Amino acid sequence: MKRVELKEVRKSYDRRTDVLSGIDVTIEPGEFFVLVGPSGCGKSTILRIIAGLENVTGGELRIGGKRANHLLPSQRDLSMVFQNYVLYPHLTVQENITFGLHVKRLSKAEQKQRCLETAEILGLTDYLKRKPKEISRGHRQRVALARAIVTHAPICLMDEPLSNLEAKLRTKIRSEIRGIQQKLGMTMIYVTNDQTEAMTVADRLMILNSGEVQQIGKPLHIYNYPVNTFVASFIGARPMNLIEAEVNGSSLIVDEWTVPMSDMIDLIGKRKRVMIGVRPENIRAARQDEPGFDVTVANVEVQGTETLITFHMGSSDQWIARLAGQWNLEVGKSLSIYIEDQHLCFFDTSSSQRIISHAEKLANFRGDLSGEYTAYRNKVEGLEQAVGRVNV
Repeated sequence: MKRVELKEVRKSYDRRTDVLSGIDVTIEPGEFFVLVGPSGCGKSTILRIIAGLENVTGGELRIGGKRANHLLPSQRDLSMVFQNYVLYPHLTVQENITFGLHVKRLSKAEQKQRCLETAEILGLTDYLKRKPKEISRGHRQRVALARAIVTHAPICLMDEPLSNLEAKLRTKIRSEIRGIQQKLGMTMIYVTNDQTEAMTVADRLMILNSGEVQQIGKPLHIYNYPVNTFVASFIGARPMNLIEAEVNGSSLIVDEWTVPMSDMIDLIGKRKRVMIGVRPENIRAARQDEPGFDVTVANVEVQGTETLITFHMGSSDQWIARLAGQWNLEVGKSLSIYIEDQHLCFFDTSSSQRIISHAEKLANFRGDLSGEYTAYRNKVEGLEQAVGRVNV
C-alpha cells in the first residue's frame, strides 16, 4: 500500500487557463478514495496525472513518499481501469487477464496462479477459456478489473469503470469492487459523476467543480454538513432543498413559514437574508399538535417504501419531501408539512458558504486535533519501523 499526495497541483493546456487549480489532498494507504463532480470538473484529469498520462503544470505529485512529477507511467507501480474497457477479441479471458504480466517477467506457473486467484475473486473461473464475445458485458467488465488486480499493484485507478453498464449490474459490480479493495487492502482511487455511487463505496470523497476542490471528507459528514450550496445541491439522491429567507428579528420568514433561529441568531449577524437548506427526508407530514404549514402538491412519486412529494416553496422554488411509506395524494391538494429546526442548514447568500454553529466549530476543532495526533502517531510508527529495519 502506498500514499498518494497532491500538493497545490495545477494543470493548464494553454498556459493561461487552469483546468485544475491548487489541488491539495493526501490519499492514505489502503483507502478507497472517490473523486466526484459534474462532467468537465477535472476529476479524470487528476486521475490521468496520477497515472502519468498527463503532465503537471504546477505543484507536486508524490507516490509512496517519492516525487513522481516526471516518472514514466511504468515506474509508478499502479494499475488503471478505463471507462471503455478494451479486451483483445482474439485472446481468451485467461490470456486477457495475464496479458500485462509478461513485462513483469513472471514465470508461466506464477502467471497462471495469479490468474486463477483473481478469477475466483471475480467469479470468472468458469469463463477462462472463452473469448470476450462469448461472455456478457458484465463479465467483460470483470475481466478488465481482473487485468488490473492481477498485477498486484498497490494502487489501482478507476475512471468511471461502470458507466456503460445498466443500473442493476452497476450496483452489483460496485459492491464487488468495494469487497475486493477491502480484501486486498489496495489503495483505490475511483472517479465517478454518480454521487450515489460515490456515497456508497468511498472511505472519503473529494467533490470538484470547475477544477477546484469544494470539499473533502467522509460521505456522511459531507452529506450532513455541506460546505456550500453547490455541495448541498450535488450530494444526495435528491438534492438539498434551498430557498432564500428574510431575517426578521430572531426569526427567518419564507412566505407562511416562520423559522426561529435559536442559537444561530449570533451567527446570522447583520445579514438581511440567508439561504435555508433542508434534506427531503427531513420534511414530514405535520401532526395535529405541531405548527406545520400548508403547501400545494405539484407531483407525487410512489416508490414502494417511500413517496416523493414535489411542492412549491415561495414564488417559484420547487421542493421535494421524502415521506416514508405509500401516500395516495392528489396533485393540487393541500398538505401540511413540518420541518424540525435541528435539520436546517444556513448559507450566506453572497458567498454561498454554510454558516457554521458554535457547537459544530468546537466539534471540528476537536476533529482537527484528533487528525493531527493520528498523523503524528503514524509518522512515529514509520520512523520506528525504519529504525528497526536498519538495526536488523
